[in-house]
Amino acid sequence: MPFAARLSPHADRVRLHTRTWARDMGMFDGMPWTEARYDAADYGGFGPLTHPTLPLADLKHVNDWHTWGFHVSDVFRDRFLRPRDVAGGKAFVAELRSVLAGTAAPVGPAGRGLADLLSRSTVDDEDRHHLGEHLDALLWELHNTAQGRVPDPVDLVEMRRRSIGAELSAKLLRGSVGAELPPELLRNSTMRALVDSFGDVAALRQEIVGFDHVHATGASTTSAVLAVRQFFDCGLEQAVSIVADLISARLRQIVSIIGELPAVAAEHDLDAEARAGLHRYAEALKSWLAGELLWTRRSGRFSSSPTPVRRPFHRPAGLGTAAVLVSSPR
Repeated sequence: MPFAARLSPHADRVRLHTRTWARDMGMFDGMPWTEARYDAADYGGFGPLTHPTLPLADLKHVNDWHTWGFHVSDVFRDRFLRPRDVAGGKAFVAELRSVLAGTAAPVGPAGRGLADLLSRSTVDDEDRHHLGEHLDALLWELHNTAQGRVPDPVDLVEMRRRSIGAELSAKLLRGSVGAELPPELLRNSTMRALVDSFGDVAALRQEIVGFDHVHATGASTTSAVLAVRQFFDCGLEQAVSIVADLISARLRQIVSIIGELPAVAAEHDLDAEARAGLHRYAEALKSWLAGELLWTRRSGRFSSSPTPVRRPFHRPAGLGTAAVLVSSPR
């Protein structure tokens, strides 16, 4: 990782706030979260590592959104992916879509969490579209798994960008640092490649780190490791190495693109304020990637232990090592 991680000075207060919010939304019902599993995963510590410079109030709000996303993914995995419950998964997504559209009151914790977040957020049509894509990606994985189908690697990478909410996370980052960038700039191929690579790093790394807990146990067939193994007809360790190489390549691309941003700014004739915003956005992306890696290294999210704990800050070992300790692209 070529970027340095930082921890927000508000980390403890945000952890306390987010834990209370998750409990108030009913997320500690035991499937899949108990308070002990929530604490071990350290969902409350994700935002303080990925958005280390945010003011306290903003950081609480951003971390609630991330926690909701983790909750939805974990609930969907354990309640619908593992048992291959297509009908139940469709009903779950339909509830969230109704809450998103404002056409129905929430029923479960995920719906209540979404309704609460929408009530205190400025959400535009683009945001709703990307949230809808996130829900589509959940059903796509469920249909693949129910059919026992391992998807094509290219299709999987495209869909993982949606399931991890890469577009939403990038937009949150721009908003968090006050980067008001023109739409035509954000549609630029270089900027699109930056967001795609940003999403791929976190999505693919978490797939490897969580392989034993999710894919090796048969919970899902939608895995980059399985897709590469099938496509190249290779062994498991080689497939892990190939995916880790892809992560490292994405990091190198991010470093390269950030180096090109001054030229992109000149091409679009950005004024001084927009150039400063673009610089803050690039720095925020770097902090997010470094913070997400550190959070992944110490989170107990993918532990199979009945009483998981946060991992200490040390060099990991095992199947996910290559993905976590990607070499510096510099």
